[in-house]
Amino acid sequence: MKRSLAMASAAAVACIAAGTPALHAQGSGVDQQSACMTGRVGAGVAMPCQDGSAVYFSPAGLVNQGSALSVGVSLVNTSNTFRYDPGLNLADPTITRDAETVPVPQAFVNYRASDRLAVGLGVFAPYGLGLKWDVCSIQEANTASCTPENNFEGRFTGYDNAFRGVYIQPTVAYQLVPGRISLGAGLDYVRGNIEVHQRADVPGSGLRGLDVADATLKGEGTGFTFHLGGIAQLSERASLGVRYLHSAEVEMDGDADFEQVLTGIPGIDALIAAQIAGGALGAQGIGTTVEFPSQLVVGVNFAATPRLNLLADYQRTGWESFDQFGIDFQNENAADRVLNLGYQNTNTFRLAADFAATEALALRAGFRYNNEASPRATPLLPEFERNYFTAGAGYRFARQLGLDLAYQYVRQPNRRGSVRPGEANVGVYTADAQVFGVTLSYLFGRHHAAAP
Repeated sequence: MKRSLAMASAAAVACIAAGTPALHAQGSGVDQQSACMTGRVGAGVAMPCQDGSAVYFSPAGLVNQGSALSVGVSLVNTSNTFRYDPGLNLADPTITRDAETVPVPQAFVNYRASDRLAVGLGVFAPYGLGLKWDVCSIQEANTASCTPENNFEGRFTGYDNAFRGVYIQPTVAYQLVPGRISLGAGLDYVRGNIEVHQRADVPGSGLRGLDVADATLKGEGTGFTFHLGGIAQLSERASLGVRYLHSAEVEMDGDADFEQVLTGIPGIDALIAAQIAGGALGAQGIGTTVEFPSQLVVGVNFAATPRLNLLADYQRTGWESFDQFGIDFQNENAADRVLNLGYQNTNTFRLAADFAATEALALRAGFRYNNEASPRATPLLPEFERNYFTAGAGYRFARQLGLDLAYQYVRQPNRRGSVRPGEANVGVYTADAQVFGVTLSYLFGRHHAAAP
């Protein structure tokens, strides 16, 4: 029974390290924090959008634009399939995860206190996960109605998992050299939470594929980190920007609950019942430490014409902080677990254009590429390298009120992967994702009219 518990703990740790469904690639990074910036595929550390989202995308940029308040949401739609290799004797070898739409809300405010000073506040979720595969209910499990086609084997890794990190960041920005050099800094309060659902079997006892328990693990915690940024105006037409979001260590505490799945085998059912009643599978507290990765972004903006800005960014994300995780169980009969994940740091390249078609209408487009963070595809995170294509538009009503819309299509090549922890690849994952973003912004104060 310790083996079953260890598998549950491994899934919990893997979920923490894996990332969001769609909230996109690179583990669990989410940069769709503004429809304006989504239209630029996130490019703009040297010239952020004028909706307050510079709190996240470019802290120093707050002092180069007017006061603004914005609220928005990104709707991230994803679906996946897994196709088993030929020869595994499945009537239908393709397992489909139905499309899900996950809302990612955000809110920002920037106040330009003077020509050289600005303060801002942002609430955003740069990391998150939510991935769900169809499985049979506990009552239907181990019956003839449950087949490999409607009861995905990946349930023994994780079938309904959620993970999110929410940041609250007060920020200050200052023009060190008026019109030339701006600096910004923010302090981030980070709140993280996880929820994992996983089935357990006992393959070492010859009961592979026979559900014996359903595990639910939940945890939450808080931490702090910091965010720095700088922008240098190189000439009238070119600027250089850089930002660094430090990693955040979050200690999470929560609970593990186990529900029995009847097998119809009296000896096994009695043993599982005893373990849940007072043994290693009894309800108990759990704890782990999660380190959200750091981000380093460098980018340039070039005003090709008075109406057209061209932007390019490079980002390095420190996913190696997910290299190893341990999860502690409160019950002394339960084996603690350390899981080596082998995550790697990732590189992201962004190219974008922002065109002022009229004084009120802006058109945007962008392309992005990043490599994968995960060394292999699994039911928790079936990711691979990705290409992003975006388009967006913004319209400003009477100068103060603005509406931005964006659409993003994510293209990911197919990737071979496994369905159980530590086992060989047995098929191919496919993924499809798209993002719809909307942001409503309001400019106020005496500085907004002069903002670039």
